[in-house]
Amino acid sequence: MVDNAAVNGDFEEGAWLFRNTSLGVLLPTNLDEEISPLPGWNVESNRAVRYIDSYHFSVPGGKRAVELLSGKEGIISQMVETVPNKEYRLTFNLGEAGDKCKQPLAVMAHAGDQAQSIHYTPDSNSTFHTANLNFTAKADRTRIAFFSVYYNTRSDDMSSLCGPVLDDVRVWYSGCGRIGFGGLGLGLAFWVFVWLLV
Repeated sequence: MVDNAAVNGDFEEGAWLFRNTSLGVLLPTNLDEEISPLPGWNVESNRAVRYIDSYHFSVPGGKRAVELLSGKEGIISQMVETVPNKEYRLTFNLGEAGDKCKQPLAVMAHAGDQAQSIHYTPDSNSTFHTANLNFTAKADRTRIAFFSVYYNTRSDDMSSLCGPVLDDVRVWYSGCGRIGFGGLGLGLAFWVFVWLLV
């Protein structure tokens, strides 16, 4: 089983960013992940989201991330492959871009029929933290989606849209079979080991 069912969860693949462009790139609505400027992801809203880089913004990991703008009018989503009735965990990094965005910052995360509002709490040691959401798959494909809970603006001009930064999205099977031997559950492997000792 793959360690991450999400495609391009680190957002390292995406629209071209010129190094001297300090505003990032606004990604328009795109409901077809095959031709999306953010491979694997759909921008399924009537407002754009911002694709940012580590040269001009705070990015949790790697060189690229997504800044969610415009509240629930700026949604990104993906259909991930799952196994029905299996338990999964959606994890992601949530933070601030370092662009003077007014607090509070929060993301609404969806995974199948589960949803959770997660607030970013600034920390003197880090500009991001890891959040997670557990869910049980109901089908062989499950929709994950994210949008900003609030309509945030920058504190220096009170009009430029900004929002929470999303990065390192992962979806993985959280059952105990994941750590078994050759696909066997840990319990069965334990009893085989005991039998060999006897």
